[in-house]
Amino acid sequence: MVCKRIHQLKNHIDFGFTPVALISPSSLACFTPFSAGLLGRYKGAALAVLGIVLYTLLVGASPSVVRAALMGGLSLFASQLGRRQFGLLSLAVMAAVMAAFNPLLLWNPGFQLSFFATLGLILYAELFSRAFVTFAARRLPTQSVERLTRPVTQYLLINLAATITTLPIIAFHFHRLSLVSLIANLLILPVQPAVMILGGLALLLGTLYFSLGQLAAWLAWPCAVYTIRVVEWFAGLRGATLDLGVISVPAIVVSLTAQEMPPRTAA
Repeated sequence: MVCKRIHQLKNHIDFGFTPVALISPSSLACFTPFSAGLLGRYKGAALAVLGIVLYTLLVGASPSVVRAALMGGLSLFASQLGRRQFGLLSLAVMAAVMAAFNPLLLWNPGFQLSFFATLGLILYAELFSRAFVTFAARRLPTQSVERLTRPVTQYLLINLAATITTLPIIAFHFHRLSLVSLIANLLILPVQPAVMILGGLALLLGTLYFSLGQLAAWLAWPCAVYTIRVVEWFAGLRGATLDLGVISVPAIVVSLTAQEMPPRTAA
């Protein structure tokens, strides 16, 4: 039942929802706030990685899912270490290894979206989080800032970081951009851990005892339906997408290269 709902979501999804609603590094990263709330930052990160591995195996470990899991785990690991250069180097090595086994992968839209979503998390997630803390600290009490930082980072800023670097890829392949994806993804993200964890449990328990698997599926069903309805509603809004026409490769290269330029420092 849950799998059917996710398949329905893929059929109705607009391209701007790709980083969160489909299996990608940023969607797999939604394990982090759930596990961090239970066990703390580092133990929670370890639990999130374990959850990503189990989820990957449960959904069939197809090449696209394995690719997203590897890159999602990498971005999570790099964010916990707080070392941007390590994350960039690891991402480059991982992409090179994947391309060595299958050079045609470089032209695969799924690979490009996974790669650039991970790149966005490495480049911008920690930067945006620090900027939010600095901004909020000037206007709110310290306790309020501490309470807000984690959910704002996990549910808004990570999504924003992945969106920035995937927008050129989406524009190139699909010739359109969603104008409502950030808001819609913000509404969708909080229920994604329930969809993934309960959906995975439904598959696992169903192989052992059907009734238990069915119970887990029923628990996941409202969250899956909510996700689909939000996506359908936003995708149906008039003016929700911007048609761009054909985008040239040089324009995409310039757009992505500009994101890599280091910020200027004051003399």
